[in-house]
Amino acid sequence: MRALVISADSAPPMGDIRTLGPDDRILIEPPMRERPDWCRYVDAVRHAVARGAEVRWRRG
Repeated sequence: MRALVISADSAPPMGDIRTLGPDDRILIEPPMRERPDWCRYVDAVRHAVARGAEVRWRRG
């Protein structure tokens, strides 16, 4: 299982997110929308979800 975190100040390469699949997890910190490229990350996350990855909002 791989777990990648997307936050306002750091994120893995979008290509790494797109390759995630079953048993992988993406953790999103709520200030992600402060990223200037957040729309592109949303697209990468959609690809990962279509491949079976799980997405969770990280709190606190």
